[in-house]
Formats: sequence, structure tokens, C-alpha cells
Amino acid sequence: MMTSFIQKLFIVILTTSLVSFIQVNASVERRAAIDIGSGGTKVAIADVDTESNQIIEIILDTSFPVPYQAALDKSVDGTFDVETKELGLRTFKEIKEITNEYQVQKIVAIATSAFRKSNNSKEFISEIEKQTNIQVQIIPQREEGAIAYFSALASGEFNPDESVVWDIGTGSLQITTANTNGGLTVYMGEQMGSVAFKNYIVDAIQENEIEDTISPNPMSEEDLKAADSYARAFARKAYPIIKQKIQAEGTVIGIGRLFYHSIRPLASQGDVITRSGLRNFIENSLNKTDEELNNPFAHVDVSNCILTLAIMKALHIQEIRPIETTTTKGLLVSPSYYQAVKPSNIEK
Repeated sequence: MMTSFIQKLFIVILTTSLVSFIQVNASVERRAAIDIGSGGTKVAIADVDTESNQIIEIILDTSFPVPYQAALDKSVDGTFDVETKELGLRTFKEIKEITNEYQVQKIVAIATSAFRKSNNSKEFISEIEKQTNIQVQIIPQREEGAIAYFSALASGEFNPDESVVWDIGTGSLQITTANTNGGLTVYMGEQMGSVAFKNYIVDAIQENEIEDTISPNPMSEEDLKAADSYARAFARKAYPIIKQKIQAEGTVIGIGRLFYHSIRPLASQGDVITRSGLRNFIENSLNKTDEELNNPFAHVDVSNCILTLAIMKALHIQEIRPIETTTTKGLLVSPSYYQAVKPSNIEK
């Protein structure tokens, strides 16, 4: 049986669609969903019909870069440093001003991988709440996978029984699908996110100091083979139900900015990311510096593609459907989060 969290989320999000009008006499609530990721903080503000739990209109959808995972990677005691906390706090103060400006009624904020690992995240969250009155919940990785799954399916475009949702964040990744017990199966890699994988290459394969090395480029053929082997070994341990869905030609959906904005432009054919597209980009990028690659995110582009291709090969994934949505969309229509939230104190 599903947990109460999954039951609530499954019922509401599979029936959620974007609509462009407000029904007469509908109860409309302006909500803000904040997702504090390991590399940045995503914010979405929307008007939500609380009776049908539909998003009426997205008012704002933006993000703020805050390198929480990078700070942890450089930390000797597993804590966020002062500079990172100050940037994070300034970001939350700016978000608070934005929610006041848009007269948001309820705010939900969740924190993920970097906050689960940090030794001083709870103290930092207390400071955020003290200075902004925004309460932050550190959610388990399984819950993170569930939110990504329902966010991907909210459009109604995909069959829930045949879909496998893949979310790669800065610090962690989740591969999620519906199981035969009416719940969700989530395969989790807490240290397999974009920056975490890049840092593994720098540290364990190239034997360089993470503190002094931002990029693994230029990467050699030997670096590629070692990184590919590491990622494939992780993927082979995925749960049988995930492998079965893929073998039955289920749809593999890539959710989030990494798939849509980073990998898709580099390795897509039509509207899908393919193995051949990834392979061609990787082969053409070996032994090149960031300057020679000349991409805004060159320091992670190659390693992101290596990670993605390795997992595709290990799980026999032929193609990925990247979609332009984020977990904040699913969070906006998750009533279990908003029921316990007090109305926001809007500053006039």
C-alpha cells in the first residue's frame, strides 16, 4: 500500500492540468513553492484552485544559484561555510520580498541533498526561518523522487504505468516508477548528482584536489573509461521493476533543467536525447579544455553526458524524453504540504 504522502500526491497530481481560466466561485490561493537544491534555489509562484487542485496560472518561475554542494565538497568538517550561508540567506530575503510583492498567501520550502548531508543545515535553516519567517523542510531522498515523478506526469502526456522518471540534481539523482503494489519504487544515488559525479572524476580518477580544481577537463580516454565504469556499476544495481519497465519499452522521462537545458542542446535528435548524440558529443570533447569547449557550463557538460550515457547503457535505455518542468510545479499542487502551512504574513 502507498504511504499517506504517496496516496495524496498520486490522486491530486495525476488529475492536475494547467488551465487558463478561473472557475466561478472557485477558491483560489496564491502559492509559492521553493526547492532548495544543491546548486541553486528554484522558486515558482502560481494561483491554484484549491477545490480542483489545478494550477490556474504560473505567475513566476525562476531560480537563484547558490553552490551548497560545492561548499560541502570543499569543507573539511561537512558544513556550509560563512560565505555560502550569507549568499543563501540573501537569496531567501530576496525571495521573501518577491512573495510579498506578489502577495503570496502560502509558502512551502523544501531542501534536498546538500542539506541532508550538511552538519550545520539545521542551524542554517533556523536562521532562515528567524530572518524571513519561511519554514524549510529537509525531505528524504525517496520523497524527492516522488515529487519529481508526479511533476513529470502532471501534464497528462505520459502513461503512469509505463513511465520511468529520471531526475539528476547537483548532488543526487533519482530514478522513479510506479510498482505493482500501488506505490512508487525510487532508485537513489545520493552521491551521483551532476557536481558529485564531476568531483568523483576530479578526485578519485584524476587524483586532483577538489578545492583547487573546478573542471575535470581536459578529459582523456582513460578518464572516460574509468568514469563510465563507475556510473555503469551504480546503474546495474537499479531495482528490477525499473529494468522491467525499460525493457518493455516504457517511456524514460528526463525531468529538470539538467536534462532540458544542459544535455538536450548537446545530444538530442528531434525531441529525444539519444545514445549516439551523447557519444558524439563526448568523443568530440575529449582532450579539450573548458575554453576550447566554449560552453557556459563546460566544466560539467562532458561529465554530465558521460554519466547519462553510462546509465543508459547499463539499463538498456535507448532514448530519454526531456521535459521542461521542475519539481516546483509538482510541489505547487501537493496539498499535504500546504495544509499545515499558515497564511503568509504579507508586508504592505
